[in-house]
Amino acid sequence: MKRTIEFFLFPDAVGLDIVGPLEVFSSASQLLMERGQKSKIYQFCFSAEEVGKIKLSSGLELHADKKIGTSMPSSVFLVPGGMGVDKVVQNSGLLKKIKAVAERSRLVVSVCGGAFILAACGLLNDKQATTHWQSTKQLADKYPDINVIPDAIYVRDGKIATSAGVTAGIDLALALVEEDFDSTLAMEVAKLLVLYLRRPGFQTQFSVPLELNVRTSNRFSDLHHWASKRMHLPLTVDTLANQVGMSPRNFSRVFTTDTGISPGKYIESLRVEFARELLESGKESIEEIARLSGFQRDERLRRAFLRRFGITPTQYRFHFNKKINGN
Repeated sequence: MKRTIEFFLFPDAVGLDIVGPLEVFSSASQLLMERGQKSKIYQFCFSAEEVGKIKLSSGLELHADKKIGTSMPSSVFLVPGGMGVDKVVQNSGLLKKIKAVAERSRLVVSVCGGAFILAACGLLNDKQATTHWQSTKQLADKYPDINVIPDAIYVRDGKIATSAGVTAGIDLALALVEEDFDSTLAMEVAKLLVLYLRRPGFQTQFSVPLELNVRTSNRFSDLHHWASKRMHLPLTVDTLANQVGMSPRNFSRVFTTDTGISPGKYIESLRVEFARELLESGKESIEEIARLSGFQRDERLRRAFLRRFGITPTQYRFHFNKKINGN
């Protein structure tokens, strides 16, 4: 049975929110045809408030071939984000049509700020959802009935799937290909599109070490690089202060003021991210990872992981490998 995916278009939508998932589904169809499964390929339609050319935020123009609400029920109804989201949200008549299409679709997907459109339709009430990390607080504040998951790449709650910013739509599309077919096809698509890694939904949206480096980029940039290469060491406040030629008390005060995070929390965040990378490699034991990341004991690593991710290192490794390897 062919699966129909309806992409909702509006002026100033982000192009990659649309064409990223489109290329995933299109590549899957190409591989299915090579498998001799032409009857199972994806079909696409593009809807908008009016039929015709829709200019996206980049200047790229896509053609909407149907008015929203006039096509047959779709397997997937995808709503992108972009600067034009606000105008859509303010258009009550258009929101009613979007909601009607969503309610008769098997699965409703948003990418990035598209979550705000689904929220305005009331489709995310009492559900888990995510959006671009810059907008998660805004989504939570504006729609308190939504359980916003701020760090997730994508979140699936019933027939609603929301993803983080821009490229996260590719990760969600790959997950949907795996759901529709199998992990082998999803990984073949990822390989065909030269994707470095197919990220699981619970993986954080952005690099914590990079974020911490940005925070320390002025006075403590050299310290950040020095500490990042010495995760196995104790790295006490005294050690860090000595490295930058400051007294421990003054260092703690200045570091916290400049970065917004205490030295202890900063080092723990670096250690957890380093441990996460080791877990994803699937080579070292939990005990060895605890030692290499500076936690020394697996129980200390376990408690830090629970604080950061809400799951244990063992659970993280299991779920990550399950998503990546399809086991």
